[in-house]
Amino acid sequence: MSRDLKHKPQMAKSSSAKRSGGGTLLGVFIGLVFGILIAFGLVWYLNKAPMPFQDKSNRSEHLAPVVSGSGAVPEPLPGKPGDKPVEKPRFEFYKILPGAQEATPAPAATVAEKPEVPLEQFYLQAGAFQKPADADNLKAKLALLGAEASVQETAVADKGTMHRVRLGPYASPEDMNRVRNQLAQNGIQATVVKVKVGGN
Repeated sequence: MSRDLKHKPQMAKSSSAKRSGGGTLLGVFIGLVFGILIAFGLVWYLNKAPMPFQDKSNRSEHLAPVVSGSGAVPEPLPGKPGDKPVEKPRFEFYKILPGAQEATPAPAATVAEKPEVPLEQFYLQAGAFQKPADADNLKAKLALLGAEASVQETAVADKGTMHRVRLGPYASPEDMNRVRNQLAQNGIQATVVKVKVGGN
């Protein structure tokens, strides 16, 4: 009798496992059938409904006849009775090409007023050296600081040829003072040099 009790729970478990496996397959099959039916219904609906981007009317009635030739005027498009005839825009870019016609007459040149030229220009002189290598070294140091300098050779009566390292000219004293302060912060003392226009 104890053997019978042991076998009964095992049989109940195996029959419930068979039922759950069959139920899963039945659910998958029913889902596939419903999916196919919905897809067929959607395709049927889309084929029966009018397409929004497809014009099934005869478009040849609305088109104007094509006129060939260079001097022909296009015919107006047909419209409602009583409407003004609408003409297509005419492009005349081919008439503007060189040799056919000038595009637009050039406006008369107006006499521009000469800007006032300052009588003096301001430079910053960072140094003057007898050896060109020393001047080039200072110019390179200034370039690393972001300041553009130039080296000018001049003959000085007592010392011979001197190589001056100058920055500028500056349009305004504010620009000059800003660069001068930047150089002073980096240990380079620059002096202001006024140069007359056309002179040294």
